[in-house]
Amino acid sequence: MTGMDAHRDRILALLGLADDPELRVADAVPAAEDVDAVDAIGFDWPGEQAHITVYAFDDYFQASDAQERLLGYARLTDLDVQTTVNGDLLLWAVAPNADERARRRIADLASEFAGEE
Repeated sequence: MTGMDAHRDRILALLGLADDPELRVADAVPAAEDVDAVDAIGFDWPGEQAHITVYAFDDYFQASDAQERLLGYARLTDLDVQTTVNGDLLLWAVAPNADERARRRIADLASEFAGEE
């Protein structure tokens, strides 16, 4: 059990996933220590290629700095990336560019997390 488990209900509410029976906890990709986060939790769905990770930082500024670094790395991949910062939490959502369903899912999740629903 990680420190993120205490924030899981808040994270799921921000993502609009509190009642998603298919959602499963997965590894954070990249790992929390790779982005200098305090902690992280990942989620995905069976049989789908969308993957999300939520990172916790000490404050908004650290989360925002990590977001910029991650976006730099993302430009080197063939992934669609959706990301947003909400307070001290950073959403990092990825899907293959060729998977339209997964791309729509992560776009919708980023919008929810940012409060733009």
